[in-house]
Amino acid sequence: MSGRRRSKDSLRRKKRSKKAISQLSNIIASPDNFSLSIRNIAVRDSLRISKRHGQRCEPNARLMFCKSCKSIMSFGSESRIRIRKGSVIISCKLCNNKTRRPIRR
Repeated sequence: MSGRRRSKDSLRRKKRSKKAISQLSNIIASPDNFSLSIRNIAVRDSLRISKRHGQRCEPNARLMFCKSCKSIMSFGSESRIRIRKGSVIISCKLCNNKTRRPIRR
């Protein structure tokens, strides 16, 4: 009986973590509604939750922050975007971390 209860708790925990990550992703993706400091805190919390519970952040929110310095990358002010040889290179201006992503055709 206790095995069933543990699996239900695990499913509940995963659902709660997925819901929390989606709420934090909404905060990250809306710069008009939230200040930069609140969005940076949301990045930190979403990374903690994703590591702890094995859930991934939403793809649109993953592009919005730097994983090495854990800060928001506002395109144009805190980051630089270049397109070279079929890939997009996103550079964080705070820590000089570079992320390369292939262009999907």
